[in-house]
Parts: sequence; structure tokens; C-alpha cells
Amino acid sequence: MRLPHVVAALLLAAVSLPAQFAIEARFGRHVGAVVRFADCAPRRAPCPPVRRVFDDCHDRHRGHWRTVNEQFLVPGYWRDERLPPTYGWVVDHCGCRRWAMVDPGGCRRVWVPDRWETRTQQVWVNY
Repeated sequence: MRLPHVVAALLLAAVSLPAQFAIEARFGRHVGAVVRFADCAPRRAPCPPVRRVFDDCHDRHRGHWRTVNEQFLVPGYWRDERLPPTYGWVVDHCGCRRWAMVDPGGCRRVWVPDRWETRTQQVWVNY
């Protein structure tokens, strides 16, 4: 017997049986059929109505963005600076002027002192 025939047979049986019988069938993920007699199954009290609370979008997200400025201290540190070579006019031992390197350059360490900085961020403030 095929599945549509089983469904049709159960529906016809449910229509033709007296009120003390109940036939249920569910076909989906789990296939099953139940035949109940009214005298055997105790009746449950009806379920209370479901109370649904509908949150308004504004109720859940009440608030606003606020810009907060926070000052903090950045401690001092040493920084290495690269110095480029310096060129200029140089008088040689013969008394002639020529363009040459005056200072070869290199690196030097510079102390950067403590300083205050301001950090700006957006924060959500609820009402």
C-alpha cells in the first residue's frame, strides 16, 4: 500500500468512526499513526492562552549615542632619528672651493617628553 492510500484510509476511518475514537496521523520527519479510545486517554485541562509581549523597537533600543572625550598620559620615550648627510661648499688645502659633504649624517636619540592626549569614542547611553 502506498503512502497516499494510507492517508486516505486514515481520513476515511476518522470520519466514519463514532466520537469516542480519535485517529491521529503525522507524516513528516517521523512517520506515525495513533488510534485512541476516549475512555482510555485521560483528558487534559485546556492550556492557558499564550501571552505574547511585543517589544516595540523603541522600547528595546531606547537611548542615544554620546561622544566621550577621555584624557590620558602618554609617558615619555626615546626616539631614534635618522639624520641625512649635509653638503656644502668646502675650501680644500689648496684654497679651492668645492661642493662636498660637510657632515656624514647618521642616527641620534631624542627624548620625547610626557604628553597628554585625548581619546574620543562613541558610547551608547540607555535612557
